[in-house]
Amino acid sequence: MCKTMNQLESVVDDYRTLKALKEDLDSQLKDLEREIISYLDHNEKMSETGSDFTVKVTTCERRTLDSKRLEADLGSLAEYQRISQYRRLYVK
Repeated sequence: MCKTMNQLESVVDDYRTLKALKEDLDSQLKDLEREIISYLDHNEKMSETGSDFTVKVTTCERRTLDSKRLEADLGSLAEYQRISQYRRLYVK
């Protein structure tokens, strides 16, 4: 736990370094995912099994409601809303 400004500065510096590393790794992972999907698409396959792996691509669906359109058609939806609160950390 940080007790001094110097300790906090050190922790924030570590945080920034790790956050940048995480973003770089996330980007690399996305690139590799696209490469795997490209292989499957190019070979018209839904899955592939190698000596120590199995990869599979599926189609998923997510449904959402257009709340602006619902409010335009039905009026206020305030009584149907559920509000939750959470804490968010900002580091600049």
